[in-house]
Amino acid sequence: MSYAGTVGDRPEHFPIICTIPKLNLGLVGKSGIITSVETESAVDARARTLPAWPTLYGWGYLPLVAVLGGAWAFAAPLKGDVLTVTLTALVLVLAGWLPFWRAVTRTPWAEPFALWRTWEREAPLPLWPYLQPGTPGAALHRALRQARAWWGEVGRAALAAPLCMAALALGISVLAALILGRNALMLTLAMLAWTEIAVLWHEGRGDVGVAWAAGALVGLPWLLGASLSPSADTTATLQPVLSALALTLLMAFYAYPGPSAALGPLVGAGFLVWQRQFLVAGGVLLLALPGLLLLLHRPSTATYRRALTPWLLAMILLTAWAL
Repeated sequence: MSYAGTVGDRPEHFPIICTIPKLNLGLVGKSGIITSVETESAVDARARTLPAWPTLYGWGYLPLVAVLGGAWAFAAPLKGDVLTVTLTALVLVLAGWLPFWRAVTRTPWAEPFALWRTWEREAPLPLWPYLQPGTPGAALHRALRQARAWWGEVGRAALAAPLCMAALALGISVLAALILGRNALMLTLAMLAWTEIAVLWHEGRGDVGVAWAAGALVGLPWLLGASLSPSADTTATLQPVLSALALTLLMAFYAYPGPSAALGPLVGAGFLVWQRQFLVAGGVLLLALPGLLLLLHRPSTATYRRALTPWLLAMILLTAWAL
C-alpha cells in the first residue's frame, strides 16, 4: 500500500511517497494445498501533503525573522562578534531546528506503529547459543524476529527517511549549539523536548496544532536571538522571555481561523503598551487587520495561514524595532 502527498497544481509543494508493501499470507485450505492470499496493511491509503522547503504556509521564514528580530532587539548592534554568532544561530535554526521540527511533526508515526501491535510475521535471525524454548530469552528472540520483519516490510519504507533527516538535523543542532555556548545548547534541548511533546500530545498523527508551531517557529528562535546579547542581568533576561511569550501567543491565536484570532494581536499590542510603545502597539493592530478581514470570507485554513504569513513577519520585525 502506498500513500502519496499531492496538492493539485500548487507549485510550492511536492509529493512525498511512502510505500508500505502488501502482506502475502500462506493459508492451508481444506484440501491441504497452500494458497497465497494478498492482504492490505492496516494503514489507510490517504493523500498527505508535505510542503516543500522551508515549511508549511511559508512559515519557514518565521524562525529566520525571529532570530534576527531577537538579536536586533537585545543584542544590537549586529556587527563584529555579534554578527558572527548571529550567522551561526541562523545555521542552527535553519539547518538544525527547522528540519528536525518538520521531519518529526509532519511524519504520521501512528500509522506504521499501529501495525506493530498485532504483528505476527517473523524474519530469520541467527539463533543464540543455549537458547531454550519457553524462556525469556526465547521470547526476546521471537520479538526481535518480528521487529526485523516489521521494519523490513513496513518501518523502513515509512520511517527511514524522516528518521535520517531528524538524526542529521539533530547532529547539526548539537554542533552549532556547542559553538554558540550554554544558552544555545539549553534552547536546543528545549526545542527537542517541545517537538517530542507536541508529537505525543497529538498521538503521532503527522500534524500538530498552531500553538506548538508558534512556540517552535517563533518563541524559541526569538529567545535564541536574544541570548546572543552579552548582557546577563536579570532585567535583560526577563524581557526577552516575556516578549517571546507575547509573540508566541500572538501567532497561536492569530493563525487560528476563528473569532479567537483577534486575541493574538491584542496580546501583542498589550505587551507593547506595557513597554510604553503606544504607537508600535497601534501598528501591530493595523497589521492584523488584513488577516481579520479575510476571516469574513470564511477561507480555508491553508488559505488563511498562507495569507497572514507576511503580516506575521511584519509584526515580529516591528516588535523587534520597538524593543
